[in-house]
Amino acid sequence: MTPPMQMRTPRIDSIQFLRGLAATMVAAFHLWAAADAAGYAPGVFELFKHGEAGVDIFFVISGFIIYYSVQGRRKLTALRFLRARFWRIVPPYWVILTLYVLAAIALGLVQQGQVVLPSSFRLVVSYLIWPYPDHVITIAWTLSIELLFYWLFALTYFRFGSRAFFAAMVAWVMATQVFLHAVPDKPVWLLLPLHSAVMEFLFGAIIAVVFLRGQTRFHLPVLLAGSALMLAYLTEHLALPLSREFLPGIPAAMIVYGVLGFRSRLPEGVILWGESSYVLYLGHILAYSVLGSLVRIATGFDVYSSPWAMAGMLAFAVAVSALATKYAEYPYQRWYRKRLRR
Repeated sequence: MTPPMQMRTPRIDSIQFLRGLAATMVAAFHLWAAADAAGYAPGVFELFKHGEAGVDIFFVISGFIIYYSVQGRRKLTALRFLRARFWRIVPPYWVILTLYVLAAIALGLVQQGQVVLPSSFRLVVSYLIWPYPDHVITIAWTLSIELLFYWLFALTYFRFGSRAFFAAMVAWVMATQVFLHAVPDKPVWLLLPLHSAVMEFLFGAIIAVVFLRGQTRFHLPVLLAGSALMLAYLTEHLALPLSREFLPGIPAAMIVYGVLGFRSRLPEGVILWGESSYVLYLGHILAYSVLGSLVRIATGFDVYSSPWAMAGMLAFAVAVSALATKYAEYPYQRWYRKRLRR
């Protein structure tokens, strides 16, 4: 979910690996959720009962990448930043969203003999990526919060500098905590703009400052500790009364910080896995719906009844995302970057 900037700063392969891992965690979580909702034993996918923590890793990565990637780019303005973000994120999202809508129509015709369309309200919210919890792509709520973060960064950093950005982030985080703990009847239209997970963007930006100053230390111990805490959270051995920005947000921040200590180059297949995380994140539910429905129609077999079948579904979603990134998204990126330069 965290598309990289068109960066002049060096690529960090370990972050690309982490992006792929986070997207795969979320994709595996939705397989567990589908099996659990259908009353099946999820088998090994029980490990991903809390795989939604991949979102928290993504948010920390976003805070890190956005701050890290603009350093040294003196000609970059708020408008250029927002244009680059728009072309990188929104058109691919619109394509995937349209595929969701078309698939809903097609599957409705096949299974029920009638057209099944999302409501007009959901379509408007979805295509505008509005920060409202009623999207066609259910996980697009996270993307709407990302866009709010980009707007805040653009309106503060490029005009007033990093101190103003961090001051605005702290104010946003404080507002989310007040909303979380002191507002009993929460208006639905504020649930996303004041979602407490925005603190994780701040974690990432702070990590970027420390990293850029060369003051990072003890990467491996922090990585191991963060991974242990994350694993304990995933397996429900760390059940503390904390909201998600702390648990699993802090372990996610420790993991992001820890992987920055590994600067060796990774195989291109691993990099492609990381680069395809955006497509995988947005499109895996679509892949599951289409493939699962086709298998059920053809054979009567419910793919969620077998952990092996679910593993095949996950492998299918990862492979399709990688192919779509290599043969569709990469050419698109080259096109829009040329357009921006002109």
